[in-house]
Amino acid sequence: MNNLLTWIIDTLNATALSDWVMNNAVVFPALEIAHFLGLSLLFGSLLIVDLRVVGFAKTLPIRHVEKFIWWAIIGFGINLISGLLFVVGDSDRYLINIAFWAKMGVIILAGLNTLYFMKRTKPQLDAGLESNQLTKSAHAIAWLSLICWTAVIILGRFIPYVE
Repeated sequence: MNNLLTWIIDTLNATALSDWVMNNAVVFPALEIAHFLGLSLLFGSLLIVDLRVVGFAKTLPIRHVEKFIWWAIIGFGINLISGLLFVVGDSDRYLINIAFWAKMGVIILAGLNTLYFMKRTKPQLDAGLESNQLTKSAHAIAWLSLICWTAVIILGRFIPYVE
């Protein structure tokens, strides 16, 4: 392990926040619950939006599923906070784990995909277009979102088993 990573891990382990997360019987399980609930909000909401964009549930107007975007943002926020606390609390596990870094890479890709969605697809939705009127890139963005977030879930499950 390189010196910078060792220094970061040692620094994080020496914080009161790390001590609070790892040495309090309630905190880590509560973070696990929060992370799962955040993931459920995030993925469940995106599942509804993305599947509607690609053409499922055609009788449901797209403008109605757009409301789920805010739930996805709330879920992401919960996961961001709980995930950061996991890393601070147990940096020995996370910062040396290849599955963790792969997960972070996919989250960045999903974030870039979301920015593209907001810039290119969201205006089409705001204009009242239905899935059969959306561009092919809108459909590709929705499929990529589903693939990325599924990969994030899978990679997250690998973290405890890959060292």
